Amino acid sequence: MNHLTFQPVVVESNNFGRKETITSISDAAAFLLSGWPRKKASLYMEARVLCYEAQSGIASVDAARLIFVEAAIEADIYVKEGH
Repeated sequence: MNHLTFQPVVVESNNFGRKETITSISDAAAFLLSGWPRKKASLYMEARVLCYEAQSGIASVDAARLIFVEAAIEADIYVKEGH
C-alpha cells in the first residue's frame, strides 16, 4: 500500500475523546475501515473509493483528502485541519 502523504487532519475516533492525526491516504483508508461510526453517511463510500483510486494513481491525493474531510464532517466526526 502506498503511503501517500497530505496535510494533517485530526479526527476523533470511535473511542470517545481519542483523537487521531491522519497524514496519508493509508491512514485515511484505515480510519474509514476501522475508526468510522457505524452509521455511514452518503459521502463515506465516495471517500473509500477515492482513497483506493489515489493509492492506484487514478485520483489525486488532494481530492481524496478533501472528500475524506467532507465525509467526516457529514458524519459528525470532529475534524481539525492543519498541524
